[in-house]
Amino acid sequence: MKTIDKFLSENEYTHPPGRKLKEKRAVILHWVGVPRQGALAVWKYFEYGCAGKTYASAHYCIDLDGAIYRLIPDDDVAYHCGSSQVDPKSKRIYTDWAREIFGKYAEDPKNNSPNNAAIGIEMCVLDDEGNFSPETLQSAAELTAYLCKTYRIPIERVGTHNMVVGWKDCPRLWTKHPDKFEDFKKEVSALLNR
Repeated sequence: MKTIDKFLSENEYTHPPGRKLKEKRAVILHWVGVPRQGALAVWKYFEYGCAGKTYASAHYCIDLDGAIYRLIPDDDVAYHCGSSQVDPKSKRIYTDWAREIFGKYAEDPKNNSPNNAAIGIEMCVLDDEGNFSPETLQSAAELTAYLCKTYRIPIERVGTHNMVVGWKDCPRLWTKHPDKFEDFKKEVSALLNR
């Protein structure tokens, strides 16, 4: 597995200066949401489109051809799974799953966030349904397995954005077809057991 470093500039909205992850409790997967948008376009959006407008970023973005871009170092905070909206099921800011996995990082959303304890991976998609190319999925599985092994994150702590906040349709394919996410985790587990 090879990664390409394309770091975002340190700034308040995407790569907060001096903010380090307090722990690495989970790997959270996302979809880009714009069909056929490449990883460099995602980088450009984070680098220039968020400034002064919105807090958004991820540690990695995987292109349609499977290329893995590292946008933020693993030890730094990225803004990929925080929330201020109520989860429709738990009636709290974060889901029951998120509170179980992240503990204190999901209990006090005004002063804390799962962003302080999670590595985020964005994945480029082929269409509005959120289908991934085989190359994107393969690289995502390899990267997830690498992160789990490196930081001793158990497979039970590999989740989706939807699993953290509940209201977010992200990644859409896995939100609508949870069985496909389970298949993905089986692939990650197989890689971990090699």
